[in-house]
Amino acid sequence: MLKQFGEQLLSSLSQDYYFDLYLIDFQVIKGTHLSTENKRKYIQATIKQYQKFHPNFQYSKIQKNIEIENYFMELINHDIVIYFKGATIYKELYKILYLFDNTFEVQKLLNNSKKYPDKFAKIQSDLKGIKSFNKQYKNNLFGLRNIMDKGQSRFRYWITTVYIKNKKLTKFFTHLFIIGDFIKVKDFYNDNKNQELLLNELDFFLMQRTTISKVVKSFGILLYWEMVKYLKINRQEAEEYTSHIIYDLFKENFNADELHKIIEIKSSIGYYPVFGASKKASLSKSEQQFISNKLYKQIKEYISIEQDDFTPLFESYIKTPHIQYLEKYPVELFRKNPKYSSIH
Repeated sequence: MLKQFGEQLLSSLSQDYYFDLYLIDFQVIKGTHLSTENKRKYIQATIKQYQKFHPNFQYSKIQKNIEIENYFMELINHDIVIYFKGATIYKELYKILYLFDNTFEVQKLLNNSKKYPDKFAKIQSDLKGIKSFNKQYKNNLFGLRNIMDKGQSRFRYWITTVYIKNKKLTKFFTHLFIIGDFIKVKDFYNDNKNQELLLNELDFFLMQRTTISKVVKSFGILLYWEMVKYLKINRQEAEEYTSHIIYDLFKENFNADELHKIIEIKSSIGYYPVFGASKKASLSKSEQQFISNKLYKQIKEYISIEQDDFTPLFESYIKTPHIQYLEKYPVELFRKNPKYSSIH
């Protein structure tokens, strides 16, 4: 039933999505038996290739901790080798470097008092400030001021209105843009002006309140599940590697018990999600049901599916946002499908 549902869904949504917008731009090298020397060689090639595409990557922070590079030697025993733009590298290690890189960048931003808190993070914890912000953009829309382009005001008034009514639901739906591939939505390319507006406003509202400690914890959650789900490392070893790496890098202890609690996006810094764990879901059962009903109603317009069949799919989605985020790889590993060369 799930396979049939998936096929129906993909078929119907292909009218609205460019599912093949991007193609893999690397080749998997199979059956490679590597010596220790070649393993080290390909690890260094992976690091060098990542730095080529991400010149601001602060790899020096990792180099100061020789033990972390030793961990890499253990991790790549479970990895696959790929050929990517002239270099032979490790696929999952490349993604792990991406997780390191994002964490360092967010850490740097949070340490910069002149740049953070910024945008929505400035007023997020101040209900009075949010209401004032909301009123400002309401006046832009309905007041005496003659504003020619009301797109930004309309978006900011709408999202702050729903945030005031229920901030948990608002954050849930905005965080969907971090996990989802909205870049593949066909309508996204129909109006360049609206495309730019959406990206700018999402960037504004996805800048939210968090702390370095929470970002480090989020990194630990992603690193652990990357090892378990993609490198197929047993859980005990993955916990040990994660705990040691976090302590060596950030001098913080990582509570592995939290890996088995409910994991959700608690906040965001731009398009970088900050995951957290708790015993109880932040969304109540009624709020989850509300979201489920809304999504079910929309999907039912495309395909025939019963509520009892849809519910398990929704529950799987809502319980594993971290796994779905890890499905994403750095964009340079892909190339635009030539048949969409006219799309910008």
